[in-house]
Amino acid sequence: MKFKVFPDPGKLPTLPPPNVGERFSLSLPGLPPRKQRHRSCRNPKHPHYDRFVLLREAATNAMRGRQWFLGTVGLDLLMFGPERLHWLVANEYIGGIMDTLGGCHGTSFTYLPVVYQDDCQVISMSTNFQIESSPRYTLDVSFIQSQAHPS
Repeated sequence: MKFKVFPDPGKLPTLPPPNVGERFSLSLPGLPPRKQRHRSCRNPKHPHYDRFVLLREAATNAMRGRQWFLGTVGLDLLMFGPERLHWLVANEYIGGIMDTLGGCHGTSFTYLPVVYQDDCQVISMSTNFQIESSPRYTLDVSFIQSQAHPS
């Protein structure tokens, strides 16, 4: 019987979360993870699972051991590639990025959050595209507002 290890759930943070107003930028080769209706980019059997892993690792490094942010977040995506994308496809890429940076769970496995706990915290986003021969992307993440506390 062959035993298969589950995918890496992520690292537990050891430092406080980022402060409001902080930001970081990631520049990665290739295309970002893409959200598709019938299959999750989080699934190790997905044909582009490596994109999910690459972005999670880069974001984990950028967070430098800090806890995920509990307030509102902004994402600005700049993609480069040989041809312009239809806006629906661009939305699938930003959706894949949003899924990758937050936490999630299924019936038998949990991915810890990296940047924020849930993608509903993303209140500002933009997607732009520039023609270039090799696909790559830059993602700017900004921490906008701290978590609202009830009075």
